[in-house]
Amino acid sequence: MSTTSKQTGTNTGFLSFNARPPRLYITATSAYAPESTLLAWQAEGFETTYVPFSLAQQQAYVHTIKTLHQDLQLGETYAIVAYGDAATAVLKIAQKPLPKCAVIVAFYPSVLPSAGYKYPSLLKVQIHVGGDQSAPRPEMCEWGLYRYPNCKFGFAEPENMAYERIEAELSFSRTLLVMRKGFKQDVDIEPVVQAAWSAKYEDEVPERGSMAVVQSMSQNSAHVTIVPTLEGAVGRKKLEEFYREFFIPSLVEDFKMRLISRTVGIDRVVDEMAVSFTHDDEIDWILPGIPPTNKRVQVMVVSIVTVRGGKLVSEHMYWDQASVLVQVGLLDPKVIPKPLKGKGLKQLPVVGVEGARQVVDLKQERYNGLLKEHGLLNGMVSLNVNGVNGS
Repeated sequence: MSTTSKQTGTNTGFLSFNARPPRLYITATSAYAPESTLLAWQAEGFETTYVPFSLAQQQAYVHTIKTLHQDLQLGETYAIVAYGDAATAVLKIAQKPLPKCAVIVAFYPSVLPSAGYKYPSLLKVQIHVGGDQSAPRPEMCEWGLYRYPNCKFGFAEPENMAYERIEAELSFSRTLLVMRKGFKQDVDIEPVVQAAWSAKYEDEVPERGSMAVVQSMSQNSAHVTIVPTLEGAVGRKKLEEFYREFFIPSLVEDFKMRLISRTVGIDRVVDEMAVSFTHDDEIDWILPGIPPTNKRVQVMVVSIVTVRGGKLVSEHMYWDQASVLVQVGLLDPKVIPKPLKGKGLKQLPVVGVEGARQVVDLKQERYNGLLKEHGLLNGMVSLNVNGVNGS
């Protein structure tokens, strides 16, 4: 009798396929299926089935794993994500060919393959281990190995006491990448991010723009963190309020955003942007509480957006807040604390508009002004520049 317990047979994700969704088998020692894990993979377009592992029924388990391919159609393949003792068992079973198995991802198996062991060429094997587990260096292995130094056994399972959200999400991204490669999928997440961009920066009606942004987000877990000022929110309701009341209304009339580069990953889009504006009105998410200074500001901004199951789940924004404060007159690089001034410090290691200007309009003479100011370029003619901070 099969020990599998199918959770869904439909494609509930944002992907569409000409044939049946790719099959993913999840296996662990728990008698109950890990609902959050199954749902996460279903959202990515996989048909998920849970296979419980039991030491008392190893023979039946081995038979189940070895026969997962039997009802697959011509050209179909499958993948396995295994945890703990189940991961150990699957890796051992896979030392003999598993027909039609494209990917095996093993989390913290108690026994690792030898570093030089080669699995069949058509099978992609990826292993994730915590810092408390002995493992060879990744570059020594014939299979993929990722180590998470600050984590313990169970870090990737939300139901486990040792769960670590950051490392779990990182390992999910790495697993998703090998799955896409194994199933030869090409999924474009950029349109999802671009739609949210347009809603935030191009819609002049706060109510309409804020609703359009949150509609592209996951229902409950979505969050936005603007790191320099710690603005943002968690959950669609709070995020809609944040964009409607603070973000979109703060886009002053001459606010401009120029995309310098965009890097699209398996589940993340990283944007490098040149942002410019005149501080002629309060800008709650960049300079909260600061009355208008009428100063012109240009700063580089980095946005990292995560997409899961066709929905935005997070955005982290970063920029050099010291550069912004210099440009609006709230920070003077020449004002040095007395103890440091007595030790020879001539200027704080911050720049104003020069930083963003250099990215947009590259010039050698703008480099190394602070090094020259402190005499660190003496005798180095090739790196010497005129002026301070490229002025």
